[in-house]
Amino acid sequence: MQKRLSRFTSIGVLGLTGALVLTACSSAGTDSAGGEAGALSGDVLFYDTSGGDVWEGLNETLFADFTEETGVTVTDDYNEASTKFFAAAQNGAVDWSLVFLPSLSDAQEAAENGYLAEIDTSIVPVDKLVDGTHSETGIEVGTFGMVLAWNTENFPADAQPQTWNDLYDTQAFPGKRCFFNNPQYGWTLESALLADGVAADELYPLDVDRALAKLDTIKSDITWWSSGAQSIESFENGSCDLGIVWANRASVAAQNGFPIDVSWDQAGYANSVWAIPADAPNPEAAQHLLKSVIENTEGQIAFGSRVPTPIPAATKGLGVDGFAAEVQPFLPVGENTATAITLDADYYKANNADLTDQFNRWVAQ
Repeated sequence: MQKRLSRFTSIGVLGLTGALVLTACSSAGTDSAGGEAGALSGDVLFYDTSGGDVWEGLNETLFADFTEETGVTVTDDYNEASTKFFAAAQNGAVDWSLVFLPSLSDAQEAAENGYLAEIDTSIVPVDKLVDGTHSETGIEVGTFGMVLAWNTENFPADAQPQTWNDLYDTQAFPGKRCFFNNPQYGWTLESALLADGVAADELYPLDVDRALAKLDTIKSDITWWSSGAQSIESFENGSCDLGIVWANRASVAAQNGFPIDVSWDQAGYANSVWAIPADAPNPEAAQHLLKSVIENTEGQIAFGSRVPTPIPAATKGLGVDGFAAEVQPFLPVGENTATAITLDADYYKANNADLTDQFNRWVAQ
């Protein structure tokens, strides 16, 4: 995992959310790679674990372009986590043709359980993706960073938090802290261990007891958020002054005029996955949607310049300089990730159930 992300970081490339609701194309035709796009038909729905600005960006760029090309529409079905998909797949009641799995560990578990179809490489040009950012059952999307963020109006320019030590130092940096109330995607436990002196290359497996002990030192100053939108709302309504947020959410807030800045020092970053369910009602349409997204570099730039969580995660030949200047500081590539640390998907895959239970019991104490 570290090798893969380091590779695409070094070359500075970029490339993010199930059933596809398809409408009949007005005329038969052949798509740009020779596939029969005109054969696509039906109504479509997309299992989306991101929602908000991400969905709006997709709907107005990559998905809109796909609809224009094929006549096929993509309708959003927002779900906060992958739980509903796993339950439906287990019961043979899948309604989606494309699912946004929020982590590599989710995608690995789904594939191992037989819940995902293979990517049809006769349709989907995975050779246009950077090696290591796709598998037989999915393409990696939306590299997202878990970064330290703060309200710049609350801290003088020469005394702003930069490190995880600063986040846990309530004397030097007073104020409420925002944390995600889920251990896997929020860098909460990792930040605590890094602030407590654990070396980056010794972070996993997590010493959970040590992390919770460190979190105890600021627990009374923590405000919990449960969605990306809520994390920024917590800043905007004054519920917190600094904390850990997803970099793409901070970027959108900054573009909307909110005084927010971020630090990438030992930030966490990870990929999500788009996959086609094994029992998808319209799998061919989903395959063609993946094809369209991979080939549409202009759409990728349009989306990534609005929401800096690139889709796909890494497309060959697409560099950071192709994106809007105002989002480049929030993108999880290049110098931003020089000291960043890859979230260990294998660790969470093996431990997430017990880890989440222990974390939730600690939060409730």
